Amino acid sequence: MDLVKRDWHLFNIKGEYFLFHSLGSLYQLDRESYEVIDDILNGREPGEWSIDILEELNEVLRAIPDFYPQDTGELVVKSICLNVSHICNMSCDYCFASHNFSSTNSSLMSSEIAYKAIDFLIESSKDVRNIEIDFFGGEPLLNLETVKRSAIYAREKAIKHNKNLRINLTTNGLLLDEETLNILDDLDISIVLSLDGGKKVHDRLRHTISGRGTFDYILPNAQRLAQRRADGGYYIRGTYTQETLNFSESFKELASLGFKYISLEPVVTKDPALSIKDEHLPILRKEYESIAEECMKSDTKFFHFELPLNEGACLPRLARGCGAGVEYLAVTPNGDIYPCHQFIGYDSFKLGNLKELTLDASLKKEFRSVNTISKKPVCEDCWARYLCGGGCHANNYIINRDIYSPYRIGCEVQKLRIEYALWLKAKKSEVYV
Repeated sequence: MDLVKRDWHLFNIKGEYFLFHSLGSLYQLDRESYEVIDDILNGREPGEWSIDILEELNEVLRAIPDFYPQDTGELVVKSICLNVSHICNMSCDYCFASHNFSSTNSSLMSSEIAYKAIDFLIESSKDVRNIEIDFFGGEPLLNLETVKRSAIYAREKAIKHNKNLRINLTTNGLLLDEETLNILDDLDISIVLSLDGGKKVHDRLRHTISGRGTFDYILPNAQRLAQRRADGGYYIRGTYTQETLNFSESFKELASLGFKYISLEPVVTKDPALSIKDEHLPILRKEYESIAEECMKSDTKFFHFELPLNEGACLPRLARGCGAGVEYLAVTPNGDIYPCHQFIGYDSFKLGNLKELTLDASLKKEFRSVNTISKKPVCEDCWARYLCGGGCHANNYIINRDIYSPYRIGCEVQKLRIEYALWLKAKKSEVYV
């Protein structure tokens, strides 16, 4: 029996055993089957007693595609991030963007620059119908007028050019009052609102510029958002650090406050006081297990457990990463173009400017390359490669100063999340071999 080890992943959670194939097939096993497959994957000869199991496994293998995603064809720009504000009304201890604010002469993006970026997206997307715009910062609601005008402009252009347009906005929530939310509702803009957990956790690292905690200011706005959008259109997005490793408690508290769509992300920083380390991984496993158990008991959605395994997949897309620098670009207030919003401020990654409407060919080629899993040996042999896509290039650069070198702790966290996402999916569907 020929099993390629990199294509299969055996794992067990809470005494239950699972087998996952890299292209998306998931099977629940009994202990005997688990041990037989473990022998095969590790080059040990299974005993005679395993013949029935091997026959069943052969049936499974016949159902797996005998081809793998190939990264072929032209890639075009599908999504653009508009950093409409390089100022912020908060000062968070782990902010990755603070170095960006001195990288341009302008602090707020004009409507004219936003229009040029939207025109660039429409033209560059060519025959692709589904396109996306993200408003980011700084705090984008400090430049609400440009957000409003450019969203209206983008909707009109999308209709004219037969495009399906999705618009998102990431905010710290301080300015998301009822009037502003009315505007964003009218413009059909999805919202990501930053809230790390309850008051104690959130106020620990997320302050006003004067140093005051922000939870009490943000919570009423966040709850108004959740009440209006009970069926979706928002995510509460938190960050956990080594100071707040018990983030499952943050998940529970956020859910108790009325939030149904929640994302909690590990901080990415070289600050030794905040960064996630190897010794924290066993703690994180327990935290993700606790969140998965909570998701079993309710309809609360945890972003990283929402794996689209049942929706089918575009196989060529699986062979690529996030698309930064090729399919996804970010624009600063003065029109500079970068591979994504996290690269803004690193001058060596500047692709061009909207005034020229041309991109640095060599840098674009490099990002075309780094978005291919086969260019990263560590990724090529990883069972999670088609769900992860090679990780975040910006995180790789921030930690390793090399976009081709995956951020190892980030990889381990990603695999933990995927295991519990698969466990949750198996528990809800009860699929057995």
